Amino acid sequence: MTARVVIFPSRARTRAWQLSKADRVEIANTAAQQARAAAPVVTGDYRDGIGVVIDGDRVYLVDDDPDAVFKEYGTSDTPAHAALTDSARRHGKYRGWKPR
Repeated sequence: MTARVVIFPSRARTRAWQLSKADRVEIANTAAQQARAAAPVVTGDYRDGIGVVIDGDRVYLVDDDPDAVFKEYGTSDTPAHAALTDSARRHGKYRGWKPR
């Protein structure tokens, strides 16, 4: 007996995203906890802004502090802290900006 199997890549990718969502949320929450622990605290806005956003099947590790990008990646006169970036790197691929 012979069986013929047809795999539709877009459907397979969509299903994989759906099935892995709970695990990705767990990983993002762990990464957020580690980033909060590593974040420097002056006013607490940078640390307290770290969180996880779920948009459909996508999961994001974010910081809603308006100045987070400057604190994360540094400026010409301020060193980078990279709490989110370093935490994301520990838990998987990271293809975003690089800290100074």
